[in-house]
Amino acid sequence: MPWQIRDEQLSKEAKTVNPNEASPTADKPLDEIELRDRLRQLRTGIPDEPWLNPIVSLAFQLSRRLEAGEITLSDIRTLSAGLMDRALLNRARGLRDRVGYASAGGNGDTFSALVAKTIADSGPAPDLEAFRKSWDRARAGIVLTAHPTFGISESLAAQMVEIAASGSELANERARLPHRPDSPIDLAYEHRRAQSAIVNLRNALESLLNRFYTVAQDSFGDEAFSIKPKLATIASWVGYDLDGRTDITWLDSFRLRLREKLTSLSDIRQRFLLTKHRLGDRPEVERIGRQLTGKLDLAIAAAQEQVQALESIGKDDRAGMAKAANIIAASDSYNLTSVSPLIDLIDQLIAVVDAQQMKRSLAALRGLLEATGLGNSHIHVRINAAQLDNALRALIREPWTQNTSERRAVQNLAERIEQAKSKPETVNFGTLELETATAIRQFALIAQIKKHVDRETPIRFLIAECESPATVMIAVLLARLFDVADIVDISPLFETPDGLERGARLMEDLLEEETYRDYVRGRGRMSIQTGFSDAGRFIGQVAATLEIERLHLAVVEALKKAGLHDIETLIFSTHGESMGRGAHPGNLRKRLSYVLPHEVRRRFKKHGQSLKHETSFQGGDGFMFFSDTTLTTETLATIIRDAFEINESEDPFYADDNLSLDFFLRLRTYQQNLFSHSGYRAMLGAFGPNLLFKTGSRAVKRQSDVVTALDRGDPSRMRAIPNNAILQQFGYVANVVAGLGYATGYDRERFIALAKKSPRLIDILEMVARGKQLSSLNAVGANAYIFDAGFWASRASWGREQTLEAAFRQLSRALLTDKRASEINRLVHHMRIDAIDLHAILEGLGLEGGKIPDDTRLELDLLQAVRLALIMRIFILAARLPRFAPRNDMSYERVLDLAIGLDIPEVVEFMRQAFPYRSAGTISGEDYDEKATYRPHGIDEYGRLERELLAPMQDTYELVREIGTGISHHFGAFG
Repeated sequence: MPWQIRDEQLSKEAKTVNPNEASPTADKPLDEIELRDRLRQLRTGIPDEPWLNPIVSLAFQLSRRLEAGEITLSDIRTLSAGLMDRALLNRARGLRDRVGYASAGGNGDTFSALVAKTIADSGPAPDLEAFRKSWDRARAGIVLTAHPTFGISESLAAQMVEIAASGSELANERARLPHRPDSPIDLAYEHRRAQSAIVNLRNALESLLNRFYTVAQDSFGDEAFSIKPKLATIASWVGYDLDGRTDITWLDSFRLRLREKLTSLSDIRQRFLLTKHRLGDRPEVERIGRQLTGKLDLAIAAAQEQVQALESIGKDDRAGMAKAANIIAASDSYNLTSVSPLIDLIDQLIAVVDAQQMKRSLAALRGLLEATGLGNSHIHVRINAAQLDNALRALIREPWTQNTSERRAVQNLAERIEQAKSKPETVNFGTLELETATAIRQFALIAQIKKHVDRETPIRFLIAECESPATVMIAVLLARLFDVADIVDISPLFETPDGLERGARLMEDLLEEETYRDYVRGRGRMSIQTGFSDAGRFIGQVAATLEIERLHLAVVEALKKAGLHDIETLIFSTHGESMGRGAHPGNLRKRLSYVLPHEVRRRFKKHGQSLKHETSFQGGDGFMFFSDTTLTTETLATIIRDAFEINESEDPFYADDNLSLDFFLRLRTYQQNLFSHSGYRAMLGAFGPNLLFKTGSRAVKRQSDVVTALDRGDPSRMRAIPNNAILQQFGYVANVVAGLGYATGYDRERFIALAKKSPRLIDILEMVARGKQLSSLNAVGANAYIFDAGFWASRASWGREQTLEAAFRQLSRALLTDKRASEINRLVHHMRIDAIDLHAILEGLGLEGGKIPDDTRLELDLLQAVRLALIMRIFILAARLPRFAPRNDMSYERVLDLAIGLDIPEVVEFMRQAFPYRSAGTISGEDYDEKATYRPHGIDEYGRLERELLAPMQDTYELVREIGTGISHHFGAFG
């Protein structure tokens, strides 16, 4: 076996050293270049030794040297830091490439070219009205979501953004920050990070508006300022998303919205003051300027008073709540709930100032105010479909509400909606405090926001796991009931397998209902949301992409059939930054066309239907696109440009329906079978999320303590992001790359011929190829080796690590009945057969799939080997823990089992309670008149337990998790 034949040079005698000290044998005992080359050399031996796993061999060598004292944990930490720093540098370069940064002008210049093109397209001579129509609606939007992807600290992210924006390298003095997230990560932290990104987005939007007017003014003169272009929308659901969490109250959300309003008004005031002194000293300019400043000052004072009133409320303070509510209602006399008074004053200023630069600055400020309303951005609230069903039963206590899947339920809801239109309800803050149904409370919250904060800016109402038209109709009913249907865009989310499969029919059923069409016409748009994360978790990322695309195309036909040509269709694509969440690894334009393909855009245009596309940027990974003014402007300009682009040529992928449908169905079947494979579940459940740091405020779904490791890996037991993160950590993004070989079946040559002519298919295959470059079945197999009882028995049998033989025997006995190694290896063999076909397809298309890994991929394998050696060390330390009598349902065997699953914090905490170490004081000192010669031996023994086992185990585990962050750098995102 590989761990038996690759290690003759190692010393047979163990040496005792402090593992946290530098190695006594060399200045640099672990050279990453030498180790990387060692991996490459080992790989060349695989054809002659098919059982050889280079990652296992190298990990074993490192483990032997570590346990023999030839290297220390400090040495491994130094090695890991260098590898992770280099991975971070490559990740930063990747961010720069994805944004498409090219020069100081960058996409700002190409944005100006886009504006000029729309002028040229307006007619033989520039036509102001045609040009105005080109920009009369936002065709694109950005949504910031706080999914748990804050995998690196804010400081480390800032380094990465600096490198991406400047093109500089990572300076040595800045390269040693820990590769781990900040702690704690709570809602306030996530909201602050989101708002920081929004500040940069607001700056970028104002800058692009300035460019717009610069170009437009050249063709239309001062008439250009009569145009009020809609470039893009900015939104966030951080602080308003209740799907899967109960820790955000209505008061939290309302308070955040008020703070955002206060920040936005102060920002607009500051921007205006920077311009005001350059407007000139004409009396009418000074008069209007004073009016604008005064109106802003009063609105800011009102918002400050409201925020202070809410923040003074104590816990369970009903009297304080009532007092704050009355203050908010009383301040409405000078509170702004519409931007119209401010816009009117800015329009007047534009008309009376002389300098063209000042006109442009004022027009850009006006555009920013119109785009964001009386907040830093738009907001999205999100709840689950089940919460709407529960709300209906609380609101209407009739038998038909028990089963909303029946057609009669939709008809009854339509009747209720008509009744609510003529007699809406009113609410106050007491209503919010008393209401227990989440969905009703959220609509009441929107009503209060409309009344006291902003009565015009749209609010998106997202419905997760929506699988019935009645669910959407319930939301319409509540919107009518609380008189907010004029500002709420109700958006069902299609992401589950059933939701995607039924989504087209659901929308057809809705569009057949006159009450729904009436609501949509009133809003001027119909909104849907399609999600890639959960879809990729249940049917595979490529199958999900194709299913979502089919849903989009079906919506086009449903709208055509319903005769709704005068509304806008808003498609919100909630994907993330990693391949497992649907982000194409190419540049930003590839990413956007991947989630909303040109065929969908072409069909909308063909049928004369307006389309708006919004995309999400998730957590710490996504916010980096907006962490620097240059990167933000580049990103925003690219997103705006993309919304204008439609490839008019027909893609042959859509012409051969039989081949494309067969490919989709076979791929979906393979992935669904894969996710139910016991080896797949063993891989997800082997360590669960214990390889990972906590990366967000929303909890990972807790896995039951009573199930086996195989059951713990059920994809339905965890959220999509941890699911994807575990796949990254095990080394194979199976939900992206697996199944393609199987799906092409006997039509491989025909499939390759089609792909060569299909831009859509090539985009998909480029993503798969990148996933395969980063994936290694050797890594998966290596991570399974440590659950093999034979591995530990073999280490015990050769007599080369005599001091550890007892620990090896204990591990071997504990793992004799463990199925993780065998099940995961069975999965590896299953996926390897498919990977052979995948490589053949990629080679036939000239796409690099990583069959012969480059230096960067070898460094990823090296990180896997180093971490595996550290996990071996944790296992060995755990096997040396002292036995104890069972206590509090905890036994020695249970502790060892927890350690083997890397539940190290729980193990260490329990052992410290069971064996408390007290180092201070002496029993024979001056405090005692009575002298004693006996010193309790437990003091020393417990001290040795802490120094030699528990503290090293804890330190090693922290490094294991930090290396996990380094592995995620290679994928460019967490999970």
